[in-house]
Amino acid sequence: MIDQKIIDVLKRYDEIAGLILEQKVDEFADKMDEKPPEEDDVTYEQYLQRVAMQETEEQSLLMEQEPQESLDGLTMNEFFAKLSFAELTEILEFCATELDRGVPQSVVNALVGIEDSDEVASYARMMVRNSAWAEEELKDENVLFEMEFQKVKASLKILAGRHDASLIDDVLDRFMSYDRTHSFVADSIAEYIESFPEESVPAIITRLEEHKDDGMEGPCEDLVVMLTNIGKEKKSEDIYNALRLAFRSMTNKIYAVICFADYGDDRAVPMLKNYINRHQGDISRELFYEMMSAIQNLGGDIEDISDPFGDFRKKS
Repeated sequence: MIDQKIIDVLKRYDEIAGLILEQKVDEFADKMDEKPPEEDDVTYEQYLQRVAMQETEEQSLLMEQEPQESLDGLTMNEFFAKLSFAELTEILEFCATELDRGVPQSVVNALVGIEDSDEVASYARMMVRNSAWAEEELKDENVLFEMEFQKVKASLKILAGRHDASLIDDVLDRFMSYDRTHSFVADSIAEYIESFPEESVPAIITRLEEHKDDGMEGPCEDLVVMLTNIGKEKKSEDIYNALRLAFRSMTNKIYAVICFADYGDDRAVPMLKNYINRHQGDISRELFYEMMSAIQNLGGDIEDISDPFGDFRKKS
């Protein structure tokens, strides 16, 4: 049974983090008026929400470093580091299903720091494999999927912290089983996948190649983003070629175009230009704007590109 003082601290932490998130969301909502003219409303709003979440996470980490009177003057990081494996796993599962903000990083850090790596790793792998990955897998209809999946998210953080890449294939296979993905699930597994470039890059590319003839929709879209994030840290021919394959194969090419711009290889410029010139009659306005922006971000010249809509330069 978890000590009540620990429950009180965790709930107070969750409450304050929730208030910070509300404040950040309101703050960034006011910036919708500053949206660049070429940005899509929904995409820009998602971007602002992501930034709000990131800043909330940063503030939450600072809270976990502050001494708590109810924890005998220790910080959350210091307090949880003193607890046993059994106590920490009980707290992790409580946080996952009872706190809106999920499992605090201080709990994850404490489990990462336990010397018995086999015990912790076995627990984390078990949680990833046995927890629900979809609403229909929930054993309790009163439990929200997003909260149940916090167990997976925390366990993947533990494995990443312990440099354990043993579940790369399992996680990718489970993720690829979705028709359409939850952004929450994609975000939860991305940190783990991106922590192990050597193992993840070939595993991701293999799965993308398996779907090159069916439009690379759903999970493939998220895998292209993960591959790009890995590539931004360390470029490779394999990653660039995979992005080219994605651009050629994806039904929704906007994902590949955005990833080209983020990846930062100017070899994509002539390919993007050629596509625009060949598809003057059927390119969508949204894709056209995204491709023009990507070309500019990659240092390319857009003066020689015909504008089928006649208003890109007016709006840029």
